[in-house]
Amino acid sequence: MLLRRRPEKGLLGGMMEVPSTEWRGTAWDEREAKSSAPVSARWRLLPEAVHHSFTHFHLELRVMTGAARDGVVGDGVWVPVERLGEHALPSVMKKVIAHALGAWPAPQPISARTR
Repeated sequence: MLLRRRPEKGLLGGMMEVPSTEWRGTAWDEREAKSSAPVSARWRLLPEAVHHSFTHFHLELRVMTGAARDGVVGDGVWVPVERLGEHALPSVMKKVIAHALGAWPAPQPISARTR
């Protein structure tokens, strides 16, 4: 799974995340989201959305998955699924990963080792 570090300043600063588009008030359409993808892949939009509430706003994320055609990525790191628990993942990203892996709630290795 591809992870990258969020900027030090701002929401969830310095924590790891699954690469995503900027969080904004209006939804990204599928074509627009694919154009900002971190790697070349055959992207597939998953059914359902991931919902998460912060103290001052509610977030709804649509998740896309894909198999990368090459391993080159500028600002991220490839992490084997079984080693995701070794990274500082905020709960919203645990939800995204669980959704992408087809498990809800998050599989035990992700949530148990990062508490």
